Amino acid sequence: MSHSQQPCAACKLQRRKCTQECIFAPHFPPDQPQKFANIHKVFGASNVAKLLSELPATHREEAVNSLAYEADARLKDPVYGCLGQISILQHRLKQLHMDLDAAKQELAAAAEQQQQQQQQQRSADLRGTAAGDGARGERAAGDVQGVRAKPTTSSSSYQS
Repeated sequence: MSHSQQPCAACKLQRRKCTQECIFAPHFPPDQPQKFANIHKVFGASNVAKLLSELPATHREEAVNSLAYEADARLKDPVYGCLGQISILQHRLKQLHMDLDAAKQELAAAAEQQQQQQQQQRSADLRGTAAGDGARGERAAGDVQGVRAKPTTSSSSYQS
């Protein structure tokens, strides 16, 4: 670490000189002091330093993010921490699955009802068409007979 840069948040909180080899510097920038403060309160700086030194450099950032999340959860809920959040999310997921199943059942019932209504409508249309054909046939026959049976009227029968 050069002299022109500020110490990392970890070294600043611990009032130590931040060196070039500081294991915290890449993960705790000076503008994020609360991130390290929370991790320090829950896990302790020496435990975090030991954990990070045992990990390959490629996994350290992920570990720091995980520790920060766990520390925040533990500070918000000292008894259950992350487990409390996981439990809440699992309960919510179970409720959503139940809601989804209920919605699927409701949708299936509505689709079945619509299908029954369509079948009833088709049956009614078929009955109406069959009855209508018979009625039209009778009317057509009656019209033909009626034309023959009607006497023709002349214009003289109308009175003006």
